[in-house]
Amino acid sequence: MTRYGYARVSTTKQSTDSQTIDLQKEGIPSNLIITETLSGATSWKQRPELSRLVHRLKAGDTLTVAKLNRLGRNAVDVLSLIDILKKRQIAVRILNLGIDTSGAGGRLFLLLLAGFAEFERNIIRERIMAGLDVARAKGKRPGRRSTLSPEKTAQARAMKQRGLSSREVSELLQVSRMTAWRAMNSLEGVP
Repeated sequence: MTRYGYARVSTTKQSTDSQTIDLQKEGIPSNLIITETLSGATSWKQRPELSRLVHRLKAGDTLTVAKLNRLGRNAVDVLSLIDILKKRQIAVRILNLGIDTSGAGGRLFLLLLAGFAEFERNIIRERIMAGLDVARAKGKRPGRRSTLSPEKTAQARAMKQRGLSSREVSELLQVSRMTAWRAMNSLEGVP
């Protein structure tokens, strides 16, 4: 049942000193406080120090941070981390909010955070859909560009009508079988 601390800043011009002091005031020894300099927009899995710490934690341990945003700025990412830790029976303490996920108040906080994470996902989805609608209205075709030219796509459709398989078409056009299949079944250029 070890108590670990995590402190993070976004740039080398910033210091983790105030976070470290807060964690030490909570009785966490300096050798168990992990510090990192990396943007909070970076997923917790992509932060080497935090990722290592998460893998080191065992059931009954506690991860303490001075502020919630030290774990990340993305509610979905923070919730996924806290959820993983909860399933492994690892508590998370957030000092400035007075939250401890092992208690009833902490569980309520997780429910609220889950609601905000879902809201954030919905907002992101709405923005993406609106952007795609605008692109389509401007005559652009969103998504990855086709590997095949419109002429090669037309050839693939013609080969399909002659009864060739996607494997045969892929060999003739020198593309992957999936690319050949997509071209054979595309509606691009079809009136």
